[in-house]
Amino acid sequence: MPSVGSWIERRARMDPDQLAVVGAGQALTYAELAARVRRLAYALMRLGVRRGNRVAWLGPNHPAFLESFFASGLVGAALAPVNHKLPPDQVAAILDDTAARVLVQSTDTGHVTVAGQDYEALIAESPFDVDVDMPVGMDDICLLARSSGTTGTPKAIMLTHANVTWNVVNVLSYADFRPGDVTVAITPFFRVGGTGVNVLPVLFRGGTVVIPDDMSPDGILRDMQRHRVTVGFGNPDLLESLVRSEIWSSVDLSTVRFIITGGAPVPEHLIRRYLDRGVTLLQGYGLSEASPVALLLDPASALTKMGSAGKPPLLVDVRVVAPDSTVVGPGETGELQVRGPNVMAGYWNQPEATRTVMTPDGWLRTGDAARADEQGYVWIVDRIADRFYAEGLPVYPAEVERVLVEDPSIADAGVVLLPSETVAAVVVPAAGATLREPDLLASWRSRLPRHQTPTSVTIVDSLPRSSVGKLLRPELRALVST
Repeated sequence: MPSVGSWIERRARMDPDQLAVVGAGQALTYAELAARVRRLAYALMRLGVRRGNRVAWLGPNHPAFLESFFASGLVGAALAPVNHKLPPDQVAAILDDTAARVLVQSTDTGHVTVAGQDYEALIAESPFDVDVDMPVGMDDICLLARSSGTTGTPKAIMLTHANVTWNVVNVLSYADFRPGDVTVAITPFFRVGGTGVNVLPVLFRGGTVVIPDDMSPDGILRDMQRHRVTVGFGNPDLLESLVRSEIWSSVDLSTVRFIITGGAPVPEHLIRRYLDRGVTLLQGYGLSEASPVALLLDPASALTKMGSAGKPPLLVDVRVVAPDSTVVGPGETGELQVRGPNVMAGYWNQPEATRTVMTPDGWLRTGDAARADEQGYVWIVDRIADRFYAEGLPVYPAEVERVLVEDPSIADAGVVLLPSETVAAVVVPAAGATLREPDLLASWRSRLPRHQTPTSVTIVDSLPRSSVGKLLRPELRALVST
């Protein structure tokens, strides 16, 4: 099977004049992109990069990321993205752990360097017709990604060429990506979802990836209109910010067929706001260890199975199990486990952590609580680690939060356990809304079981969330009024 690094060259052979990437003042066809990838691969080899090495990436989204990804793949090296938003000491620790041969770095102004040398100069100095024909195996590491770190120190996840390839095949088996599709890259590339959900599938199909220069909600919406975007991906928090934009109701979104979302619970009101604009929001579920897609909701079920993360795509198996690993019945909550050719090779330099999450027969323990209905559609309940007990009964915070944000006067919500073993809510008012604690508590008592019902409310301007929209629960606890 051809390595991931060869994809752009093969696409250039099929349709050289098709637009591939737009961003940073450039609009590159597949032929032009392929030539730049070849030249960069040659430059990386001149800098000592060989099969099995790592090439680190640090910086915001930029076309150079994709070029570095495919060029690294051509020479058999793994691209190792680093979250540039982390504190400098954490970035340094990750780079040290990665032991990369070279660092490709993009600044906020868009200037890119490779091992301290000017990126564009290195490409210009390399021959455009060089034949980079390195032996690359499908079990070679293609991407050394980092976990989100919301439940501990970020681990480096080894994704092979096979993992990345089969993830794209899986996405295309369920989602209606088409030749010539245009997507907008609004999720950080340092996350596996930033490329694996929409960017790589679009490039695999010969479409166009737009990388916005202006990442504000207005800037993203204008790019969607200007480039006639057809498909997309973003976490619910980001998609909510687009809805709040002053130009939301006037921008032309008529070309958008669907946007995939996930990474956090998707409130019903958000799904309906997009449907009102003719855009289908498809909830999915993934994790970096699965390259990342494990579940996806088909468009025909977007309304009838609202809130579900869908079913596994073609070459993914899932099961929901009890603590003793027996499969639970429909409607019962247990841990979601995933198996397939998209599941990681393991954690970098952490064999014990790998053994902890992988069963002997190849199932990935996700740590997420889920339940499935009789038709096989899966609902993600919450992180098992976030579960707590109130009045002696289990509470999954995300389940409660989904009910709280059904109130149109609440833009965002989180819940925590109080020392009294009762539930406390932290809520963000919707624009123009006035919240009164007695009214909220009375409403929740009528809609939630007693042990899940908040007994107090703290009103704040925003909740602490990660770059992919995940609620940072330790920081949330600090906001609760006592």
